[in-house]
Amino acid sequence: DISGLHPSKRDIAMVFQSYALYPNMTVSGNIAFGMEIRGVPKEERAKAIAQVSDMLQIGHLLDRKPSQLSGGQRQRV
Repeated sequence: DISGLHPSKRDIAMVFQSYALYPNMTVSGNIAFGMEIRGVPKEERAKAIAQVSDMLQIGHLLDRKPSQLSGGQRQRV
């Protein structure tokens, strides 16, 4: 039960229904954004991006912008 914790201490995330990706960032940048804000070291972010992109089979899309992706690809990002 996390209801007694301050929102900043809950360590949770949410997923937007409309795939709210930052259009000016690459797929890699969109995946890394939350970690960057939290101060995760660059090497750790790169490892997480590689792991997630491999799991979701989107490694070949990491340098693309959201406008260059299909709906299904956006959803996986």
